[in-house]
Amino acid sequence: MDQKLTQYFGQVQSNVDHDLNGSFAYLKASGTRIIAALVALGLAYLVLKIGDWLGTSQPYVVLVTGLLYLLFVAAGLLTLVNVVTPLLVPLGLGSLFRALTTFLTTTERGAVAGLGFLALLVSFVMQYMNYTAT
Repeated sequence: MDQKLTQYFGQVQSNVDHDLNGSFAYLKASGTRIIAALVALGLAYLVLKIGDWLGTSQPYVVLVTGLLYLLFVAAGLLTLVNVVTPLLVPLGLGSLFRALTTFLTTTERGAVAGLGFLALLVSFVMQYMNYTAT
């Protein structure tokens, strides 16, 4: 039984590793977009400082620098969100599954004992949640 579970969790672990490697490759390929977003945020800060240097007593300076600041901040943040969003599931859940499968495949007493230990931890959490709910 331990042998079959270890093989199964090993396959799950290799699938997760493949997804994690794909995520890091995507992040590496998106490097220019990340740099462009950071440059846009830097330009937004620069526009804000230039508007402060020119003075806020003239309404057209406030309007132009405010619109430019808004444009650069929106462009930078939307680009960063566009890059980070596809990485949430593979890196978030993939890291959790990688940790679980590593624990289960390297447990000294076997994968069944590791599953039993995890079930025990889950029962403790459920008992605590039931205890605090009343």
